[in-house]
Amino acid sequence: MEIPRTINDPIQFLFWSLDEIYPVAVGLIWGIWFDRLLLGMFLGMMAIRLYRRFRDRNPDGHLSHRMYWLGFYFSGTKTLPNPYVRVFYPCRK
Repeated sequence: MEIPRTINDPIQFLFWSLDEIYPVAVGLIWGIWFDRLLLGMFLGMMAIRLYRRFRDRNPDGHLSHRMYWLGFYFSGTKTLPNPYVRVFYPCRK
């Protein structure tokens, strides 16, 4: 386990960073919901491994960029354009 050394390091929870907790949480919730807790935990751990590979091979912010491109953007700002508008045309006055 790496100890955070700067203020910009991700938040740690036990052995995982905060963004790695979400797959485990989803796996646990799925396992409890369908009465398959061990299977849910196993799927969550496998999702962490896949996510780590994805995160290590791509630059920072790549996942949020891809989620925005697919239409899942979680910003309440009005400055972000609609992700489904792929071509912008100049305004005519």
